[in-house]
Amino acid sequence: MIIMSWLLSYFRNMKWNKSKIKNISIASRWSHYSNGLILDSKDSNNPVWIVGSIWFETWFLGLEERLQLVLSNRLMQSSSESMENYLIRNDLDPPKNNDIDMWKELQTEWHERGMGIFSLFEKEENGDIKLLINNYPNLYIAIGYLLSAWETMMCSRYKSYWNDSELSILLTLTPTSDNFPPPQPISNGVFIDGKSSLSDSSEWWEMLKIDPEGSWSISNDRKMVVSRDLFERFIKSSIPYVNDINFPRLKNYNWNSIDDLNSIWWSAAADSARAMFISESYHVMIDKTDDWKNVGYRHLQKNGLGVINKVQRYDDNGGIILHMKSLFHPSISCGILLACWERAYGRNGQLIFTNENNMYIVKIFSSLVVTPPNS
Repeated sequence: MIIMSWLLSYFRNMKWNKSKIKNISIASRWSHYSNGLILDSKDSNNPVWIVGSIWFETWFLGLEERLQLVLSNRLMQSSSESMENYLIRNDLDPPKNNDIDMWKELQTEWHERGMGIFSLFEKEENGDIKLLINNYPNLYIAIGYLLSAWETMMCSRYKSYWNDSELSILLTLTPTSDNFPPPQPISNGVFIDGKSSLSDSSEWWEMLKIDPEGSWSISNDRKMVVSRDLFERFIKSSIPYVNDINFPRLKNYNWNSIDDLNSIWWSAAADSARAMFISESYHVMIDKTDDWKNVGYRHLQKNGLGVINKVQRYDDNGGIILHMKSLFHPSISCGILLACWERAYGRNGQLIFTNENNMYIVKIFSSLVVTPPNS
């Protein structure tokens, strides 16, 4: 009986997704801009990061390893708050009969974010609800999103637990008397240059492949969309658990004006991104200083992480100064830039990040330099 219920639920979703796939607006929704960001046309042009699902998963595990923390619940909580805030802010009305299988706007939303497909699996006599998630890119984000959607639809709070496999999650929701307010808006930071225009991203989208099971890929690399709202909530929810720890490359990152705990988190996130990039064995060829703009276009701008506006020589050993007006978040962008420098010059580097006159300055130079030269 359970297997039959699962199959009916699965094929019902498959039928809907195949019939509606032509209405999925991947390329038009996630618009590339000249400031190096990808902005969500359905959500007041808020920034998003388009990232490979495997890349994100490995980066997340690297972050946990460096911080010596288990952050899965923090990511799930942040995802739930971010989706609930999105649903409220953008007036995605739930179906009148409270049937989540009929919530077509949310089905479309999930597909455009690359989150897979979901459906009602079973309603139990004790009031528990079982929801099925198939083809998910990240377990904790998928659970957080669907939990908040159900709570928004039912105007009630639920406790959750789940069983999962590589492709499916069976999420069980139990009604609770807990009553807490909806999430408050959160600052998305100040890493945005508002003076920008649409840029030509046709080359990127030429390699788009849309899967009817709620996913999509670029050049056969499955993508997922991480909003800046989710990312900032994740940082905020993680910070109280961060301890004054040390990991091998911690001292290679200097963020200047932020507090110690945020500095540790940013460094861990950046170093995990650096290690991920290094492991992919990209070739980074630098012949002249301006080549860094092409590096930024290839490894930052296409994914919505920012654009390099200006490059200066920093020292005689390959050191550079990168000027950037916009970033999705400094930790991810700087980690990737440091990795690019290390791939180009074949040695470890260090970076200094500063904010000067509404411009973000990233200085990268050899880690063997004890006292950086004056810039």
